[in-house]
This record gives sequence, structure tokens and C-alpha cells, in this order.
Amino acid sequence: MATKSTKSTRQRPLYPRGIPSKFSSDGTLQRFPGNTIICHLPANSPLQPSLNSVYKSLSSHPILSKLIHLLPKDSWHMTVHGGIHGDKVTPGKRPPGFEGRLLEEVTEDFAQKLRQLGTELEKEGLAPPYKMRIRGFNGAKFFIGLEVEGATAEEEKRMRLLRDRLADALGLRQPNHDTYGFHITIAYLMRYIEGKNRKMLNAVFEKHLSEAQLEFELGAAEFCTYENMYSFVRLFYLGQGQD
Repeated sequence: MATKSTKSTRQRPLYPRGIPSKFSSDGTLQRFPGNTIICHLPANSPLQPSLNSVYKSLSSHPILSKLIHLLPKDSWHMTVHGGIHGDKVTPGKRPPGFEGRLLEEVTEDFAQKLRQLGTELEKEGLAPPYKMRIRGFNGAKFFIGLEVEGATAEEEKRMRLLRDRLADALGLRQPNHDTYGFHITIAYLMRYIEGKNRKMLNAVFEKHLSEAQLEFELGAAEFCTYENMYSFVRLFYLGQGQD
């Protein structure tokens, strides 16, 4: 389906980030292939009840539901390292050293490096579980989700060290590497949410954040590939061999 241009004469794009790359302006899921290192949110996580409540509130809201695109619940995850995205059909902005390389080639290269690194994580004190806590709901500039961090200062430091080790092993350190905020996304914005709509969204946040279990655990990081934002297919767990 053709997607309208996101160019605008205003100081911001016509649509929130993610359109038209991940979704068309009418909300149609787009092909957006890549690889990534994530921790899926376990089905039995204490976060699930509150996130399910947010999901239900947003999906049934007469106004907000028309401004967002909710993601499947089994896709919910926290990204540890973003990997790369884009191929010849859907080119992405590649970091230096990765321009022109086939996505499949990069994925195979990453897999080899990550298998080698995985055996070292326990020795370096970087193995799971990862103890996290909620900081709050994000600002909803282009997605809706939870901002999270290590449950303690030591655990946050450990998560940052894990990101460093992954970046070094892959030879891929993005410009926002040190400032990247851990998060769990449950929806993307199809339109900017402002004014009265923003107040309604904030009310949903406040209601459900007060009910949320603030601390939770994540298991082993997973090297995954994806074709779109609906599904992240695990190739293997870091440090735990094939699947």
C-alpha cells in the first residue's frame, strides 16, 4: 500500500517517527527487517497484569485507540542492543562499516561473534537473570511503553557493561550507545497525541502505573531476526547454545 510522504513544512515531520518505515500512515504493518538482541517479557512476569490492563484500556478507548497501533503481546520485549536493520528492498540507515552488506551476511557474522561472547558472559558477571524496575511510562513522542532500568545502581551498571560488551563484540556502537534508555514498547503512535488527547493518555498512565509491580526479572538475552514489528524470531540465547 502506498504511503504518504512524511515531509512537512512545519518544524516536525507530518507523522510520528516509525511512519512510514514501520507502519503506513493508515496503520498498515510494513516490512522492516533486521536483527537485534532482546529479552522477551516472560508470560508469567509480574509486569504482565498491569501491561495487559494498559493494553485493554487503550484498545477500547474511543479516541486513543484510533491514534495508535498496538503491538502483539507476545512481541513485548526489552532491547539490549539494537543490531542493524534494512536490506536492498527496505534500505535502512546503516552505521559506518556496514553499508552495502547484505542483512543475511551481517546476521551470520553477528551470530558467530555472539556465540563466542556468550560463553564469556557468566565469567564476567554479565549472565542472567537481569533484575529490572519501572521508571515510569515514556513520554509517548512516537511510541507508548515503559521506561525501565536496573533494579539497583549495581544492576544498572551491569546492564550497561553488557551493552558495552555486545557493542565491542559486534563492532557496532551507535551514537546513542551511552544515553540509550531501556524500555518496553506496547504501541506506536500513528498520530501525535496532544492537548485533550494527551491528558486522556496521561490519565491511563497514572491509573495503571499505580497498580504496577515495579520490579521484575528478565531472562537470557536472545539474538533475534525480524521482518516487522510484530514478531522477533529467536536464533539462540546468548550463552546457552542453540535454542
